[in-house]
Amino acid sequence: MSDAGVVASGQYVTIGHLVRVLLTKEVERRLNPETPNRADEGLVATLQALLARDMAEASSWDDLAARLQRHGYELRPAGGGVMLYKTSCGTRICTGSELGFAYRALVYRFGAAMPGHPHGSLGQVFKDRPKQSYQLNDAQKERIQNSLVPIFETAEDWTTLMRRLWRCGYVLRPMGTGLAIYIADDGSHICNTATVGYRYRVLVKKFGCPMPGHPHGKKWLKRQNNESDFDLIERS
Repeated sequence: MSDAGVVASGQYVTIGHLVRVLLTKEVERRLNPETPNRADEGLVATLQALLARDMAEASSWDDLAARLQRHGYELRPAGGGVMLYKTSCGTRICTGSELGFAYRALVYRFGAAMPGHPHGSLGQVFKDRPKQSYQLNDAQKERIQNSLVPIFETAEDWTTLMRRLWRCGYVLRPMGTGLAIYIADDGSHICNTATVGYRYRVLVKKFGCPMPGHPHGKKWLKRQNNESDFDLIERS
């Protein structure tokens, strides 16, 4: 119950709501056995690192398709969302939501439905609505810190960090020269990693390398005499 409380508070919901959501997913899985199980955590974390920048910077469905194609992947309609497939063999990998880019969030960002998607633009409900973002008060920031700081403290590398955040329903994405935390299901921005006490530069030094796919970070590191150690280059 204590762990459930941490997860629920991190998503600003009650434990009861969390249970209802999980129960709904389990019932759906059992009633529709053809529905794929949640993708492997390690694979999703790797794909998040590989594709996050392109998916965040894409300006249209065509642009997104071209960016994914360069990595050997493509998005296809799947129920009310989208699914990532490996282009070469047609293997189904994971949902867009599991990558942190839900179909609804993409519809809002591009202002149009995915071409050929049976659910269209979901009634255009996102076209004119401001993108959801949580304004955190001090109490909410403290709850986030209590639930997420241990994850950042104990992670040994980027893959482990993203995997553990994903288990709690969050994803990391580049934001300018830093990092931000988003809700995986709908792409809503929660806060920057600095809110939990870990700026991007701190994580770069902690893990000894920039976040894979992040446009910034390499210039912040210099190798010491011991090749396994790094120093952070402070900017003036």
